[in-house]
Amino acid sequence: MSNPWKACDIRGVFPTEVSPDLFRRLGAGIGSTLPMGARVIVAGDHRGSTPQLRDILIESLQGAGSRVLDAGRIPTPIAYFAHRKWNTDAVTMVTASHNPAAYNGLKLMLGELPPTPQDFGQLRRRVERGDFRQHQGGLETIDPVPAYTAHALERWNHLRHPGGKTVVLDAGNGAWSDLAPQLFVSLGFHVVPLFCKIDGTFPSRPPDSARPNNLAELRKEVVRTRAQLGVAWDGDGDRVAFVDDSGSVLTADETSALMIRALLPRERGGKVIHDIKMSDMVRQAVTECGGVPIMERSGHAFIKRSIIAHNALFGCEVSGHYFFRELGGGDDGMFAALFMAELLQRQGLSLAQLRGTLAPCFVTPDLRIPLQVVSFAEVVRRFRKSFPDSREITIDGVRSETRDGFILARESVTEPVVTIRLEGRDQDSLNHLVETCLKALPEAAEEISDQLDGERIS
Repeated sequence: MSNPWKACDIRGVFPTEVSPDLFRRLGAGIGSTLPMGARVIVAGDHRGSTPQLRDILIESLQGAGSRVLDAGRIPTPIAYFAHRKWNTDAVTMVTASHNPAAYNGLKLMLGELPPTPQDFGQLRRRVERGDFRQHQGGLETIDPVPAYTAHALERWNHLRHPGGKTVVLDAGNGAWSDLAPQLFVSLGFHVVPLFCKIDGTFPSRPPDSARPNNLAELRKEVVRTRAQLGVAWDGDGDRVAFVDDSGSVLTADETSALMIRALLPRERGGKVIHDIKMSDMVRQAVTECGGVPIMERSGHAFIKRSIIAHNALFGCEVSGHYFFRELGGGDDGMFAALFMAELLQRQGLSLAQLRGTLAPCFVTPDLRIPLQVVSFAEVVRRFRKSFPDSREITIDGVRSETRDGFILARESVTEPVVTIRLEGRDQDSLNHLVETCLKALPEAAEEISDQLDGERIS
């Protein structure tokens, strides 16, 4: 059984790792940490275990003196939107995001910032020792969906035009299933819905949109319908992935580079926060546009806090989270999708053509190795032995930079796996790095090879 307490959120299998009792104590702990009478938004995704956990969270927050605003079952970005609009003291979202249906968890923000690992450690200690305030709070129901929809339609109204582009929208039976087609149709797009019926068992594909092999049906549908764009979201709607008009999945590196090219010319010297896993393509896109790239740890909390601290224009992660200053440093899979649609409209080129303007990128997807196969400490030890002359960056795991490129190993904050990513200066360099990696980790060589073969994205 793995520990559900991750760096900045809760994530685990229901009910063995994430249990009703844990959520009862979590609500009491969060409520006791906040001032008396603090206003807390509670929302949730559409997993089967979410209603029970939400009800328990609401009850226990109230029991610790909080005034709860029940926002219902909505995408995570709408919960963050409600947090800003209603100016609440905290927001809690019952979700396991991109994890399989058997999982659940909790994302939260206290004030305007996500919690740091130190904040989360303090909350965990309070929860474990049962240091709870007892005072009855209040409850009201809110519906932020109409306000979010109205805001989105106003913000992106300029996208309307006769004979709008054809887009295939793959909600993966997740949180955007109802709203995404409605929004795009309202903006004049011709929408081909794919897996747009809410079902928390995720029967059509896994909820992780960052894995190219989960988007096989979207790729086929884009080609079949001759669509200009394919969009896929994860289970709770904050991650997004794109398929171009040729049916190829864009990497997060490519998506980020295109967004950076669109954003940075508007602000000379603008800063961009990118996670440590991003390829050199992203840094180059920033510097070529006169911006300042800043490397950060992977994870929503770290990227958002860094954007706010640096007043950065944009932030990006390999996992498909895209952060915008316009959203208070937050991420929103719908906002990013509409931003991509705007980018295509302004450029007057197809997404495949735009992608073709980028330099080649020789990088692997995230390679996941279960911790029971090999530990993170052992991976690092062997890589250091294999790359003795590399320069190390240790803000998040270990990124070893060599003359051939880089090799990164880090322990996932959301899953019990070691994630590895490699980038070469060219195809031969990448091949050499992969071969060295396979020799260093023989017990994981078959798994790594299978992932590389299964996630070809061209």
